[in-house]
Formats: sequence, structure tokens, C-alpha cells
Amino acid sequence: MRRAAAALALAAGLAGCLTPPAIRQQRDAWKHDWNARVTGAKSDWENPCATKAFIAWADPFLAACPDELESPECSARRDWVDERVEQCRAWTAWQLRNFNKHERTEGAAPSMLID
Repeated sequence: MRRAAAALALAAGLAGCLTPPAIRQQRDAWKHDWNARVTGAKSDWENPCATKAFIAWADPFLAACPDELESPECSARRDWVDERVEQCRAWTAWQLRNFNKHERTEGAAPSMLID
């Protein structure tokens, strides 16, 4: 498991070095927007990882990039959404484990803020 985490961290580091400056700036803006949505959520239903909120964000975010369009910006947008899907898995799993119990037995939800 640690090898996989180390390999993922290495890949992310290399991707950051190879990412054009314009895309890095976009990713910083996207990160700021995401974190604002996380901190601004007043309930679990408004959390950006909640299904309805996620789709409401992802659809317009990807609207400029139809499937047949290949460009660095579209690749960056698709990658960003894929990263958020992976990031949200922990929150979604926590939500599903706790929602039907009508009580929070596992403590606070995992943070979805991006460092």
C-alpha cells in the first residue's frame, strides 16, 4: 500500500513539473473554487462531493470539452474531474455508512479540502 502511495505521489510530482504554466494557473483557480465550495457547504447535501452537487458542478465544467475535442485544457479539465471523483470516494463512503443510521457514529466526515 505504501508503494502505491509513493508511486502516486511521485507521478503527481512529475505531472506538476511537466504541466504548462497556464494549466497550473487554471488548476490553482480550480483548487480555490473547489475549496470555497467545500467550506461554503452548509449541509451534507451541499457538499461538493454529494451526487447532485457534484453533477451540477461537473457538467458545466466539462461542457466546453465535448468527447471528440482533444486539447491540453480539455485534458486538464477531464483529469481534474477524475481526481475529484477519486477524492470524493472517501466522503461518499463515509456518508453512505452513516446516513442510514441517522447518527454520526464514525466521527466527522473526511476533509475534502485540497492542500
